[in-house]
Amino acid sequence: MSHSNGSFSQKIKYLDPATCTPHFAWVKSRARNASGEEVVCERVPLESAARKFGTPTYVYSRASIDDAYRELHKGLGALPHTLCFAVKSNGNLSILKHLAEMGSGFDIVSGGELHYLQRIGVRGDRIVFSGVGKDRYEIREALNYRVHARGGGAGILLFNVESEAELEILVEEAERLAGRGGKPPAGAIRVNPDVQAGGHPHIATGKHEHKFGLDWPEARRLYLAHSDSKWIRWQGISAHIGSQITTLAPFRRALKRLAGFVGELRRAQIDLRYLDVGGGLGVRYSDQKPPTRAEYARLVSQMVRKLGVHLLLEPGRSIIAPAAVLLTRVVYKKTNRGKTFVVVDSAMNDLMRPALYGAIHPITKTAREGKESA
Repeated sequence: MSHSNGSFSQKIKYLDPATCTPHFAWVKSRARNASGEEVVCERVPLESAARKFGTPTYVYSRASIDDAYRELHKGLGALPHTLCFAVKSNGNLSILKHLAEMGSGFDIVSGGELHYLQRIGVRGDRIVFSGVGKDRYEIREALNYRVHARGGGAGILLFNVESEAELEILVEEAERLAGRGGKPPAGAIRVNPDVQAGGHPHIATGKHEHKFGLDWPEARRLYLAHSDSKWIRWQGISAHIGSQITTLAPFRRALKRLAGFVGELRRAQIDLRYLDVGGGLGVRYSDQKPPTRAEYARLVSQMVRKLGVHLLLEPGRSIIAPAAVLLTRVVYKKTNRGKTFVVVDSAMNDLMRPALYGAIHPITKTAREGKESA
């Protein structure tokens, strides 16, 4: 959908200033015989979208996505950086293609996501492969990734290694590829900084008891053991402490520890080019008060600037969540023993968060004053 102009934005009354971007709004209904108000996304009435495409359906604001991406990019200033959109947060090919056209890199966690990016022509040097469960086939596919810049080689920008067993497979596959003229892959180890990040326990990833990454002593051992390897080039270090984090303090603690790890590796003659700090910035669903994207970006920039590294940032939710609504239509209303149920045509597979961990999503009608609505 196209960006709404300034004059239109000044006339709207926001749908919910606490949880939505200004691109979704209540406006006076323009239907010839209708009164009241309707919800629009960038001038387009959501009710008309429901009629045209059916329900359930997702509606995304491209303007909101653009604003979020640019706010992060601007907040990082002159710091060398690449924003790597977390594909796990939304794999819609149109959205991924649009972000690629804006200059975004991508963070993936599976071979399927790698295939998405290959379909839309994303270069390998824009892809970071994270994830605790990469199997041999997925690693091989990433090593052989063939969409690359003119004059560049095959493969991807960076493998974020999460275990010694994974590293062994990566080295084995890289050695096999070298026999056919392949180059050793660039690697980083995902370090578990043992930082409590807040948010829901189901999406916390940065404490020592979590399955993600390696404790620092183990990570350091692997860096040193493979420092002269012909089959992997240590190019970075990575961490990701969780999701839906609504204060800056956990990020500050994690960045401080990562800076210490970078310094320790450099003293051991392992000079890293990339610092991947993951993502995790929360958004406002109800009464949360997360930092703005600009505040978060400034903190990261301030703490990373002196390290002389290229920053990799993996935003996902903070870009896509405020940009989307799920349109669903009421199909039945029923009462069982005094309890009323409103049955809609969307389900848990369309919006899992409330059932998974009690998340709250505001609900509103797309039209007021008795008009049938989605």
